Amino acid sequence: MSDDPMVEEFFSEVNDKYYPQVMEGLEMLEQKVVGEGIEILARPLHTIKGVTGFMAGFEPASHFTHKIEDFLKKVQAGEVESTTGNLTLLSRGINMIFQVLEQLRDGDRDEAEEQEVLALILEASRSGHVEAEATGAGVDVTTRGDVTVIRVKDPRVHLEPQYKPIISAILCVEPGDRILIDLTDVLTFGSTAWSAVASMGVTFKIAACALSPDAKQVLYAWGFDKTIAVYPDADTYFTTQ
Repeated sequence: MSDDPMVEEFFSEVNDKYYPQVMEGLEMLEQKVVGEGIEILARPLHTIKGVTGFMAGFEPASHFTHKIEDFLKKVQAGEVESTTGNLTLLSRGINMIFQVLEQLRDGDRDEAEEQEVLALILEASRSGHVEAEATGAGVDVTTRGDVTVIRVKDPRVHLEPQYKPIISAILCVEPGDRILIDLTDVLTFGSTAWSAVASMGVTFKIAACALSPDAKQVLYAWGFDKTIAVYPDADTYFTTQ
């Protein structure tokens, strides 16, 4: 890709113009001058997103930048609180845009860290909604053959009151028995919740089905699929056992 004149011209612009602007904006975020810092950052990010969307082979950079830009807008609008942790995460995501660009130019893309950052951003973006749902709706537990099916009723599972009923239901099953966690009604499932469930995978044979794209992204980004098998739906699970 580096032999393409358009690519070389773009990277020249990145190095001479966009990167210095981004560094200025990030410095302001570090100094807690959030509003002005975001305004400075918004312009180069929007341009990078647009240009890479039309550059063959650089579409992943456009997609990633779009996700970071959305998070930036949420912080700007107050939908995501501008805490030190969230601003650090925003800075990490913005810096990673340039890392992704370099990797695509060199033909050596590593998606693992990208997915980790996007999962953290997703969780931070959902946090405001999660706080309003601090009381868990619980689970429905049934058996199908020798499998315990735990259907989660909360649309968002992030806080302890939301994932504790799942853990309690798992602990009622005999060690070594099979468990299927049905997430048909779940929109998002946070990394803390996945971690709690995955820790039980050493003792129990746990699978999950009907994961939303958001829930699946977090699970794979954090590597929880090592102890939790994933199936598209319950029927697929039972036909493959």
